[in-house]
Amino acid sequence: MKDKGIFGAAVLICLSSFLTASTAWSGQDLPTTGEYETISLLGQKLSAAAPDSVAVELYRRAKAEFDRNPNETNTIWLGRRVAYLGLYREAVKIFTDGLERFPSSFRLLRHRGHRFITLRQFDKAIADLSKAAELSVAAPLDSEPDGIPNRAKRPLSNTQFNIWYHLGLAHYLKADFAAAAEAYKECLKWSKNDDLLTAATDWLYMGLRRMGKADEAQICLKPIRKKMNIIENGAYHQRLLVYKGLKKPESRMETPAGLSEQDRSLNLAVQAYGLGNWYLYNGDDARARELFEKLVKEGGWAAFGTIAAEAEIFRIVRAPLTGGGPDPDTANVNRLLRAWNAMWNAYDLAPVDKLFLNDDRLSYFSSEKKGLIQGMAALKVHHRGFGFVPGGKSQESRLWLEDVRVVDLGSGQAFLVTATWGFDRDQGPETAQRGPVTFAIVKTESGFRIAHAHFANNPKG
Repeated sequence: MKDKGIFGAAVLICLSSFLTASTAWSGQDLPTTGEYETISLLGQKLSAAAPDSVAVELYRRAKAEFDRNPNETNTIWLGRRVAYLGLYREAVKIFTDGLERFPSSFRLLRHRGHRFITLRQFDKAIADLSKAAELSVAAPLDSEPDGIPNRAKRPLSNTQFNIWYHLGLAHYLKADFAAAAEAYKECLKWSKNDDLLTAATDWLYMGLRRMGKADEAQICLKPIRKKMNIIENGAYHQRLLVYKGLKKPESRMETPAGLSEQDRSLNLAVQAYGLGNWYLYNGDDARARELFEKLVKEGGWAAFGTIAAEAEIFRIVRAPLTGGGPDPDTANVNRLLRAWNAMWNAYDLAPVDKLFLNDDRLSYFSSEKKGLIQGMAALKVHHRGFGFVPGGKSQESRLWLEDVRVVDLGSGQAFLVTATWGFDRDQGPETAQRGPVTFAIVKTESGFRIAHAHFANNPKG
């Protein structure tokens, strides 16, 4: 973990994958990109951008070594190099094929678990990393080589550390802060230098604070000093000094001069998520949300800080921090649509009656069922048929909207929304379902509500 990739080793080598616009790139000996790599929790298509020549050359070398000898080590490096191209789905396939040949490889599980996090598939990541932890329990310390050398020209990390580090992160992203804290306590046992100590302590501190254990969080900061032997994780170290009161929080939003666009994006991930949490701990929900929103919009989408901010906003739009209750954010049409999208990606039945007009005027045409669905009771039955449950559930299917057009039908009281919807059942863009959708949205005393929705499927062929 280097400062450049502190919130996502995926971007260690010039990925430029923080761009969300799809860029076609291919070569005779290169994997090809799809329309997108994954769909965010908030319903945004996240795509790989064109890699630079260094990443391509390193991939080609790894591929040649793999073709010569597809052993465990070469399989891992091929998967890592493909991930550095921004092709995370392809990397997962490579690690999966490797696990068929080496089913007891905790190293392959460690790397596949990491990439499941990048793809926002947190349950799969937890399953892989938990199994990796079990398989590695009797193994000696396993030094893990870097994707690119650090300035000390020696790897600082080890596989056991990375297993527990990423396992803690996956739990954290699901808001299971207790499980995250336990994983990071175990991670500290494998933190054999100051770089690893600061990385594990940072996430442990954040998990404890989110659990309301401020005193225990403060105790975990005791090993952190102003002067430490930090080679890679300077950003973690600086953030911990803020937590200890040795630096002002606002100092973390100062962007060093001369950074590339990629490094600026990664620097933002480090700064904005940590500072957003600081505001959250101290009761300033509005400033926390502002930073999380900024990071989701501008940060590198593969960076851990961006994924964490995305998870925060996903929870906020379902139950806003500033609202004091469980109602989704429906302050305007775009926020209503975002909350509706989040409801779908959580399979959460609870907010349905807060997003739709709750009387007999409500009407709904489904792309999966004939006839008109009318009234709230019938709409809830329909959503239960899709598997929605109160409070939501973990699942990998994702829905998104694109080509959204909002038309004001009269003095801000009624709106017509047209869009194209997409639905990915975790099988990739080639099999994603798509079609047109129309919403009629009205303003009520409690916020905006969907009065009518009509979904259809695109014609086949």
